[in-house]
Amino acid sequence: MTSKVKVSVIVPVWNDERRVVKCINALKNQQFVPEAYEIIIIDNGSTDRTFEEIQGIEGITVLQELKPGSYAARNKGLSVAKGHYVAFTDSDCVPDKNWLASLIECAETQRDIGVVAGDVSFFKDEADEIDDASLAYESFFSMNQEEYARKGVCITANWLSKKKTLLELGGFNAKLKSGGDHDMAKRLTNNGLSVVFCKQAVVAHPARNKQEILKKRRRVIGGSWDKTDGKLKSIKLLWEAVKLYIKRTLLVFFSNEASLKQRLSVFGIISAIFFVSLSEIAKLTVGQQSTRS
Repeated sequence: MTSKVKVSVIVPVWNDERRVVKCINALKNQQFVPEAYEIIIIDNGSTDRTFEEIQGIEGITVLQELKPGSYAARNKGLSVAKGHYVAFTDSDCVPDKNWLASLIECAETQRDIGVVAGDVSFFKDEADEIDDASLAYESFFSMNQEEYARKGVCITANWLSKKKTLLELGGFNAKLKSGGDHDMAKRLTNNGLSVVFCKQAVVAHPARNKQEILKKRRRVIGGSWDKTDGKLKSIKLLWEAVKLYIKRTLLVFFSNEASLKQRLSVFGIISAIFFVSLSEIAKLTVGQQSTRS
């Protein structure tokens, strides 16, 4: 008997008991035939009450993946998904009510689709303390899915693919703690498939404070380290960090879309990211492990 499930929504979660409930509620309220989609939440070894919290929610499938890393968790969800399509978002995101319908419409109106990359907007979570510099930085640089799609990549905060296609390529690289989404998208494009931007399919993401932005940078450096081979990878990552610092500095100071005060505040964040990058590369070079937080 053929499954009625058209799309499986997969969400990994780690120590995020408050925000994942908001995400699940938004997923349950999609303007989409209820029988045509399923919600799969994978707890990635939370040490708070996240697992207990989501176990009590009706209408979803709850799994555990104890191997650290969101890509290992996504693969666990992928292994049990019933849908023809799989959609990914993150536990701190709030999908728009038309999110799934818009992703499917984009997927079914074009050929040779590897990934449909939905849009990401930002909101200020009432429980977070967000400084003006971080808000300005997010608006300049964070999660530009349209630009990512032009480069043939996508982030899993807002992603749709055919399940069969991902499985044929072996799923996400579970060894990575960051960058597994870009890695997967590149494998899809290398196989002749395309990444298509879908502006109508929106998820809202909480703006991050400076500490969270710097944590993310550590994860990104760790992910790049884990998937880079060769004795000279320290030099390669240092060069990439320098190029990013210069590129973003020029973009900020030649921008006409922000006041001088805002541009200076964003430059402060860019500089902090650069020094965190240098520090993380140094730690990895002397043998420390990449981090997930």
